Amino acid sequence: AILAQGSASRARPRSAPRSVPMPTSRRRSRSQRGRRKARSPSPSASSSSQKRPVKPPAAPARKKVVKTAAVSEGEDGEEDLSLEARVALLEVENETLKAENRELRKKLVEALRRPAPSTADVEPRGGAKEREDKPEEKKSRRRPQEDAEEAPRRKKDEAAEPSGSARRGGGEPPAARAEEPPRRAPREDARAQAEAEAVGNPEDDMNAVLLCNAQMEVYNESIPNNIPPEKRLPMVNAKLDRFMASFDEKIQIIELKSGGIIIKDRKTFQMRYSCVFRESGSKLKGVVNKRFYYDGPSNKPTYALDFETHESLVTATPGTPPDGKLGVREARVEHLAVLYEEKGNKITRMWLRPDTDKLGLDPMAGESIMERSETVKAFEEKVKELRGGLGSRIFHNYHQMVTVG
Repeated sequence: AILAQGSASRARPRSAPRSVPMPTSRRRSRSQRGRRKARSPSPSASSSSQKRPVKPPAAPARKKVVKTAAVSEGEDGEEDLSLEARVALLEVENETLKAENRELRKKLVEALRRPAPSTADVEPRGGAKEREDKPEEKKSRRRPQEDAEEAPRRKKDEAAEPSGSARRGGGEPPAARAEEPPRRAPREDARAQAEAEAVGNPEDDMNAVLLCNAQMEVYNESIPNNIPPEKRLPMVNAKLDRFMASFDEKIQIIELKSGGIIIKDRKTFQMRYSCVFRESGSKLKGVVNKRFYYDGPSNKPTYALDFETHESLVTATPGTPPDGKLGVREARVEHLAVLYEEKGNKITRMWLRPDTDKLGLDPMAGESIMERSETVKAFEEKVKELRGGLGSRIFHNYHQMVTVG
C-alpha cells in the first residue's frame, strides 16, 4: 500500500505554489504612491522647469535672452511646459517690456527738453580752426611782400600827424571834426526862423471856443461813485488835473445880474469841482445846445456865450464849504447861460445866469430870436463893457447839427 501511494504521488503533476496574500496596509501604500505619481508633473516638465529658473528682469538688455529661450521652447514644443511655467514666462516678458518702455520714455523726454540748435550756431567741422588759421596765414603772406611797402607810408603818416603838444593846444582829431554837424549858411538860418514864426506855437492859437470844448470833454468823463474810495479818488484827482489845465491861476465865477463873486480864486474853484466829480457819479453830463462866439484881434480877449444843460449835477449844500465835506445837495438838472473869457490861452473869468426861458432847449429859436432875448442882450452888454466893442459874432445852433455815429 505504501508503494502504491508513492507511485501515485509521482504520477500526479506538481501544482504552482500558492501565493501568499500581502497585508492590506502595504497595498494601500502602493495605491497612494500611484496616485501621487499621477498627480506630479512629467519628468520632462520638471527637468525643464529645473533647467529654466524664473528670475525677475534685471535690465532691458536681457530681453533677447528671454526671447530666444521662449522661441527655442516654442520650437521644441510648448506643450511640454505646464501652465504655471507659461504664466511665469509671460510675466517675465511683460516686466522686461515695461522696463524697456521706461528707458525709451526717459530718452524721449530728454531729447524733447533739449533746445534745438539754430543754423547760425551750427558750424562745420574745423570752421573755428579755419577762422583762427586764416588771419595768421594772411599775416604770414603779407609780411614778406608788404613790409617793404608799408615802411615809407608809416614815415609819411607820422610826419603828417600833429604832435601831442599841438593837440593839447586846441587841435582836434580828424574823427571829432567829422562828427560835427555842418553849419548852416546865414540865409538858411533866417529862412528857418521865418518858417517857425509863420507856423507859430499851437498854444498861441487857442481861443474861447477851443478852451470851452476841451474843458467840457473832460467834464463828461465818467467816474462811478459806487466803487471804493481808494480806487475812486485817484480817478477824481486825475480828471480834476486835466480839467484845471484849461483855466487860469486867477479864475473867477461871477453872477451876471448882481456882479457878486461866486468863486473867488483857483483854490475854491478846484474844491467845488472836486465835489462835483466825486459825488455826481457816472451820470454827470454837460451839453452845449447853442453858442455865440465873439472874436477879436490877437491882442484882445475872446468870448464864448454857451447855453448849457447839466444833468445829474451834485454840489455842496449852500452855506457850507464847496468841497462837500459838510453835506451835498441832491442830484439835479440845471439850465445855464455861461459867458467864458479867454485871455492868454486860458479861461480867466466866467459869468453865470440861469436860462429861465429855456432858450437853449428850443431847437427852433435861431439867432434872430436869441439876440432879442433879455439874456443875450445882458451878456452882450457885458462884452462891450469889457472889450470896448462887440466885434464880430458867430452863432451856432447845435440842435441842427447832423451827427455821425
